[in-house]
Amino acid sequence: MLARRCCTLIAALAFAQSKSPEMVLDADTNEYLPTWVHTEVSHISLALCVLGFYLVTVNQLSFYLKSRLFMSNALLALCIGIAVGPIGLDWVSPWQWTNFDDEARYNLTFQITRLVIGIQVMFAGIELPAAYLKKEALSLFILLLPIMTIAWFVSAGFILLFVKGLTFLEALAISACITPTDPILANTIVKGRYAEKYVPVSVRNILSAESGANDGLGYPFLFIAIDLMQRGVKGRSISESLQHWVVTTWIYQILLSCVIGAVIGYLARKTLKFAHNRRLIDHESFLAYGVGLALFTLGVVGVLGSDDVLACFVAGNSLTWRDFYRIEASEEDTFQDVIDALLDTTTFIYIGAIMPWSEFSNEYLTPWKLVLFAICILLFRRLPAMLVLYRFIPAVDGFQEGLFTGWFGPIGVSALYYAILARENIPEDRTALHTVIFPVVIFMAMSSTFIHGITIPLSKAAPLAIARTKSTMSFRSDGFFAKAQRWFSPDGTETPATRTPVTRSAVTSRRSSFDRSDSMVQTGTPPKDSPVVAPRLEDGGDIAANGIRDADEEDKHARFSRTTVSDGGFHTPRREESPAGRPHASELERIREGANGGATTPTQLKVEFSLPP
Repeated sequence: MLARRCCTLIAALAFAQSKSPEMVLDADTNEYLPTWVHTEVSHISLALCVLGFYLVTVNQLSFYLKSRLFMSNALLALCIGIAVGPIGLDWVSPWQWTNFDDEARYNLTFQITRLVIGIQVMFAGIELPAAYLKKEALSLFILLLPIMTIAWFVSAGFILLFVKGLTFLEALAISACITPTDPILANTIVKGRYAEKYVPVSVRNILSAESGANDGLGYPFLFIAIDLMQRGVKGRSISESLQHWVVTTWIYQILLSCVIGAVIGYLARKTLKFAHNRRLIDHESFLAYGVGLALFTLGVVGVLGSDDVLACFVAGNSLTWRDFYRIEASEEDTFQDVIDALLDTTTFIYIGAIMPWSEFSNEYLTPWKLVLFAICILLFRRLPAMLVLYRFIPAVDGFQEGLFTGWFGPIGVSALYYAILARENIPEDRTALHTVIFPVVIFMAMSSTFIHGITIPLSKAAPLAIARTKSTMSFRSDGFFAKAQRWFSPDGTETPATRTPVTRSAVTSRRSSFDRSDSMVQTGTPPKDSPVVAPRLEDGGDIAANGIRDADEEDKHARFSRTTVSDGGFHTPRREESPAGRPHASELERIREGANGGATTPTQLKVEFSLPP
């Protein structure tokens, strides 16, 4: 009976949601519910249900998704946002939140992106080492001026090629929105297991610094195009427009915001250190200090009409200029990680829900041209310039780091911020620009989130698939992959048999075992510095365990003990043990017979290791 009532309630709620254009159940649908049920199905409540369900569900799989599959949280959240948005289940509809008022929806999106970017660039500035902006001034200069300028013009060229009805200045205005590197997507690249294992610290730091700085430095690229477009409306000449651009953008917005951010960060560092030394602040408030400082900086600089995003980044770096706050907070950085996860999830679910699908096809845009445009932008906007100029960037060492830095320049939340900012300032007579700027920019943000989100999983999956294929074939034919073999006499001394990779016992945690399995080396010659450790023989030839298992592995592999080939990454479970802790006698006899062509002798024992299927 209870199950029947629950099914009736769910069906009535679904019926009400599909039939009622209002945000509350119609009175007609209440007849399907018991008299004691009083429902109010609002889109805000549904949005909270979606967000909460996503958090509690995905968090249960977070280790597997992030540490094994290397999936991006932003990619998953964007997919969920599209699924529950107006094009899907219509549970999250920002259009209904704003009563289908486009300007109100744009303003809501602008304030959300402004808040999220301000907090993220504050965290980016906090996490940089002491005096980092001074030490890596040359690297930042090349990334923020030559490379960013090249990306700006290249993007404008592709916009003119694929979007109809635009002038060169209008193309420059759109390209200025997608030129900066997004700090939220960059944060997912420079953090996590993959980054800690494969990405050098210098590359991680320079990507964080660039994403924080160029979000604020997108103002000059955007407003030079807008000021030149406004010269007809304002009655200015080209020289007067350029003069206005220098004064308002470079001096008032860029320079003033840097000064204000540096002063706020300096005063915050001094007062926080004073309170910390005298035990006036508790640990939780100390960790949350960065969020409060970001909100304060956004408010102060926003009131003055200056570049509040750049001010947040400078304030964060000024706060940790002497490494005081960074070192103290890094001992327990869980709070910032939680804030990052909540911001990423909420923002990208919202972005997925506001995708203007109907605006991707109009008199200026066609879907297939948008796809080609996204491919060209991701390939040529930043990567060629980085491959040419990486030699002059001290923080980037070598071609591989240059390739990585050039490819991972994602487009995301900051692009939407600049697109809405541009809509508020471009002249009203630029109809084509008003029509296409937001659809083009949000399509690029979606494409970049998808492509950059699957790059690392694909880069890990392809070699793993090849290795597994070869491993399967090696079990079918011993000639494809030579098995790792080594011959030992009962006393542990080596015989003149063919030398092959040597085994060593390994005490592996869950993460370290995963790390080694990701970098399997399938060779037949061990490194020169590999230690030679032979399996110990006890009680007349029984193989004894020579390793200690991690507590996490104990539950999962209760009947196995892992050994590895030195620096090769092979993981081979030992044969099933007898209750006494040693292999069965029959198993040992089969090993000896295979080692000596069927004749068991006390002088030789062949131990084989092979790749797992």
